[in-house]
Amino acid sequence: MRKKIKDSLNIKVFLWVFFALTICSTIIYGIVLTVLPRQYQVTSDQQLDANTEILVSKLQDMRYDEAVSQIYNFCIQNNVTAILNGDTGALSFGEIHAEELTVATSNIAATVTFSDIKTEYTLVVSSISQTADIILNLMIRFLPAVLAIIVLLSFLSAFICSKVIVTPIAKISQISKRMTSLDMTWKCDVKSNDEIGVLACSLNTMANRLQAAMEELTNANAQLTDDVEKFRELEEQRKNFFAAVSHELKTPLTILKGQIENMILGYGDYQNHAKYLPEALKATENIEHLVREIITISKMERMDLQNTLQEVSLKQTTDDVIQALLPLAQEKEIQIHQNICTDMILSVNPNLWNKALSNIIGNAVRHSPRSEEVFIFLQPCENENVLIIENTGAFIPEDDLPYMFTPFYRADKSRSKATGGSGLGLYIVKTILDLHSMTYRIENTEQGVGFFLYIN
Repeated sequence: MRKKIKDSLNIKVFLWVFFALTICSTIIYGIVLTVLPRQYQVTSDQQLDANTEILVSKLQDMRYDEAVSQIYNFCIQNNVTAILNGDTGALSFGEIHAEELTVATSNIAATVTFSDIKTEYTLVVSSISQTADIILNLMIRFLPAVLAIIVLLSFLSAFICSKVIVTPIAKISQISKRMTSLDMTWKCDVKSNDEIGVLACSLNTMANRLQAAMEELTNANAQLTDDVEKFRELEEQRKNFFAAVSHELKTPLTILKGQIENMILGYGDYQNHAKYLPEALKATENIEHLVREIITISKMERMDLQNTLQEVSLKQTTDDVIQALLPLAQEKEIQIHQNICTDMILSVNPNLWNKALSNIIGNAVRHSPRSEEVFIFLQPCENENVLIIENTGAFIPEDDLPYMFTPFYRADKSRSKATGGSGLGLYIVKTILDLHSMTYRIENTEQGVGFFLYIN
């Protein structure tokens, strides 16, 4: 029970208010019980003194017979008795009993003379009122009832105070517990202009700010997680890239070294320098081309694109790339169909954009069988346009599609160089388009392979 009282603010406030009101009310009633009868007696005596003085002053100019009548009326009005003593004897006014003389609370004596009698008389006025005693007895008699009323009112007042004061505090306490568990999906509905209302309003404001801060932290954490994941992916791509570079360079360098050594030593057919020197030169050129591609990628990753952006015409740049690839297309008897009716102005790095467009269209031409076709057209959509480059007669295995933008990845698992290229073409395209924040995809179509570039 003691622990329950100790842990409950509601019970503690109720008990404090109840006992405080009960004790204070009892003390006040006790003070009234003690002071009121005495104060009433003092007030009555003072009033009697004043009235007696007025009476004596009136009697000085009266005849004896008139004075007797006046004293009689005075005794009736003031509920007192009087004795008029003189040479002729004593005259009493009011009913005087022996026991009343012993309880007289006040005696006032005064000397008076009358107009028709020269001798002096003594007037003694006695107050035998028991009103003070009656008040005291009544207050003592009603003491149990008064105490019962005090206890009842104290109980009701303590109950109301505990509810009015503790209920909003209990709500705030429950809310604070929810706050410790970082639950901010609440609202303190305590509405008042006092300190508790100010506290509730402050809690609501703090909760809103904490909720906003938590959302910002959650978003920042999610962004940080994404950035970390992207960094890991980039790091993994970098490792794979350098591993692939090492593999791509090792094989031609080994072959080139073997050819040159055999020619120097003059082994067998390698004495025919006119035959093997052109092959060595071609291998050197392939290595040089591969190194240039790697250097291009490295420069693109470090460059500040915003300072190099220029406005270029989509149709014009596409025509320029087609014109440059026309000899290769004619050699393979491939027709290129360009159908960009609505010209668009793009904000891009001109060199990088031409490089990406050249690689995309060049791949379409190189990987198409002889006498096939390449289609280039702009397809309008609701919020953006799609530049589609589609070549016919060739398809990519579905399992290879997700890896087409991986460095040195070829659908030809033998890594044959029959189709030409360094294996970095689409990776360069990916790097350039990512720098320009462009969306793209590659997939098989009904006629062949389509590259879809989304342009805002």
